[in-house]
Amino acid sequence: MAEILQLVDAIRRLARRGATSALERTIAKSRAEDIAAAMQHLAPAQVKLVFDRITDDEVAAEVLTRVDNPGLEVLVEHLPFERLVQLLDLMEVDDEADVIARLPEELRTRVMAAIEGEDKEHVEDILAWPEDSAGGIMQPVAFRLNENTTCREAIAALHEQQEDLEMIFYIYVENDAGQLVGVTSLRALLTHPPSTPLKEIMATDVIAVTPDTDQEEVARQVSRYDLLAIPVVDEHRKLLGIVTIDDVVDVIREEAAEDMMLMAGVGEDIDALSGGVLQSTRKRLPWLIVTLCGGMIISEIFNRFQTGTPALVVLAAFVPVMIGMGGNVGIQAATITVRNIAMDRVAAGGTLALIRREAGVGLTMGVFFALVLGTFAALRYGDPRMGLAIAGSGVVQLTVAASVGTLVPLAMQRLGVDPAVATGPFVTTGIDLIGLTLFFSLASAILHMPPIL
Repeated sequence: MAEILQLVDAIRRLARRGATSALERTIAKSRAEDIAAAMQHLAPAQVKLVFDRITDDEVAAEVLTRVDNPGLEVLVEHLPFERLVQLLDLMEVDDEADVIARLPEELRTRVMAAIEGEDKEHVEDILAWPEDSAGGIMQPVAFRLNENTTCREAIAALHEQQEDLEMIFYIYVENDAGQLVGVTSLRALLTHPPSTPLKEIMATDVIAVTPDTDQEEVARQVSRYDLLAIPVVDEHRKLLGIVTIDDVVDVIREEAAEDMMLMAGVGEDIDALSGGVLQSTRKRLPWLIVTLCGGMIISEIFNRFQTGTPALVVLAAFVPVMIGMGGNVGIQAATITVRNIAMDRVAAGGTLALIRREAGVGLTMGVFFALVLGTFAALRYGDPRMGLAIAGSGVVQLTVAASVGTLVPLAMQRLGVDPAVATGPFVTTGIDLIGLTLFFSLASAILHMPPIL
């Protein structure tokens, strides 16, 4: 990140001075990935200036594939149509499809009409699938050979096809019907006798996904089996393409950003520089409505305490502590549960074990804080019953908070909803309502107050 910020400072400084030659040299020494990252911190005019100073077409095409949406919008408005098509032609097919998918609809239609040959067919194949599916992120071009091909012939074919292949990690082996029947590595190809057919050295238990598989599941499969690429097949085991490790890394980053936004209660991933105020407000408002409704219900609970009884006033003084600790414990439990779900550890270890563990952690922390708060309340107000009421309520509050924080993500998963939603306002508001009700009810019973709920 430090290198990116240094590049941003250099670009801004040289742009202010009008030192275009120095700027061109700086850009020429920088990697495409760094240039694209730096553009996120630049004003639109500076983004155009930097892109115009890129003299290598390959670098310009790479920058176009990596720049974020606001930067891409600026560049496609700035670039002549012919130049845009030229740069798209230099990209790998999956990157080309990704950029085209992000173009405005009218421009996308013009671009699709302008590109020709196999690239157009491959791009159409990718765009036919949802962007968050295996089909939407796959590379249609893969190194595939017939099972009767010898190692010598495979090496010769590799030399012939190297310019058309993006990344060659594995050789995918097909039978005479064109079905994927095996996979082998380049190492196996080079270490076996040249006359050995691929069917004798291939692994037949091929890990594959279908084009409609969610990209998050694709990432899990690649991570679980330590793959560098995973094949995408149709219902007849015909090889449609591969998802390579670089795309999986992008998926992991995107999913992590999406989960972070959901946990923060702002909905989908929101770019601070794109979209208007109303668009951002529309995405965030529903989440705040949940908190608003919960707050209104909590205010009704407080309305029961209008008698002015001193004991009730004392209890009310501890409400912020109870809500704060309960919310934190609930978020901790929910975050751990969401992480375990994402890593497929819940199914392996059992949901009951996870629920028992988190409830036990909540109970243990509740006992610890109950001793501290209960002792403080008893000494501060000179009433052991008050200390017992606060201590008992604290134990129940944290135990319930941990349980709710665990159960809600599990329930969301069963309902087919992203469990990350559970770490936002839903779980915190739910814990506040349940915890506050139990707090006052238990305290009322211990202090021999009249029922208030």
